[in-house]
Amino acid sequence: MSTERSLFHRTTFRAVITFVALVGLSACEDAPTPPKAVPYTPVTLYNVQHSDETIAKFPGQVEASEYSNLSFRIGGKLQELKVKAGEEVKENQLIARLDDRDAKAQLATAQSQFDVSSAMFERMEASVEKGAVSRSTFDEAKANFLAAKASLTNAQDQLSYTELRAPFAGLIASVPVENYQVIVPQQTIAELHMPGAIDVTFQLPEQKMRMIDRSRARKNRSSEMAWVTFSGMPEKRYGAMYKDHESSTRQGELSYEVTVTLPEPDDINVLSGMSATVLLDMSKLIESDTKLWLVPFGAVVTDNAQPEKAIVWRFKPSADDAKKGSVEAVEVTITRGISNGLLVEGPLKDDDKIVAAGAHLVKEGQSVTEWTKEGGL
Repeated sequence: MSTERSLFHRTTFRAVITFVALVGLSACEDAPTPPKAVPYTPVTLYNVQHSDETIAKFPGQVEASEYSNLSFRIGGKLQELKVKAGEEVKENQLIARLDDRDAKAQLATAQSQFDVSSAMFERMEASVEKGAVSRSTFDEAKANFLAAKASLTNAQDQLSYTELRAPFAGLIASVPVENYQVIVPQQTIAELHMPGAIDVTFQLPEQKMRMIDRSRARKNRSSEMAWVTFSGMPEKRYGAMYKDHESSTRQGELSYEVTVTLPEPDDINVLSGMSATVLLDMSKLIESDTKLWLVPFGAVVTDNAQPEKAIVWRFKPSADDAKKGSVEAVEVTITRGISNGLLVEGPLKDDDKIVAAGAHLVKEGQSVTEWTKEGGL
């Protein structure tokens, strides 16, 4: 009896164990799969700041505001060269003289012909009134006289053209010829700069040229909108005014030449061709609502699809957690770099946050979470 009872207990225990196992398996099969957690990439965010710094810096070159390339109207051998580069000259001062022997000989011949024709004309004029000569003979004498007079005037002019004089007082900037050299008409003998003002030219990139408001530029033409510094005194700024700009680019370049003008400094020697630095106040040339934003250096990256475009990643917080969200690309234009970041232009707002570090590792629409530095780290 005890043996049968023991067998019964063992059989019952095995059945219970099997039932429990089957129930457990069934429960495992019917349990729902928990949703996968969305991976959030930790990033450092930065609140963009509106910057009032609208000063852009460009390398420039000094040019004379008013100048004249002095040259002879006729060709010949240079007999006297009276000036050298860097010399100050007075108005009507002799600059150079050509060999004038041929001109003097032509003048002597023209003078002789004029004297003969003049005397003949005077005699004919008296005779025609008395009826001693015909009107046709008088007209011929008059024509010869007028032709001789014109030849004499031309010979006198030719002789005067052998002397080159300064049209105004100024500074000789360069003398590209040597004495006793044979020159041709209109060949530059000396470059004369008028004192009192200088120009500085620089190249303005195409993207900035598009932003210039012409009416605004004309309105501010008489006010200082730029400052110029020179290598000899880099710490001192000289106020300059907008003068003009080219309407077309130079071949192979995507920039336009802009000219500013300023009074000639009296505490430093500035000559044409010297280098300078132009600090341009863009706010006086562009629309007034244009803003500059200060962003970290690492926040600006290039678009993989369009490498020529610069972008920042703007953070879009989720509705239920302000520290989590996604990112979207915002195209910006880099204006210039300063000590603590980049000044950019673009459709940003004062309350925008952008990815400050690791921007090159994220992509459009990626889920991110704001990383904050924990205490003690």
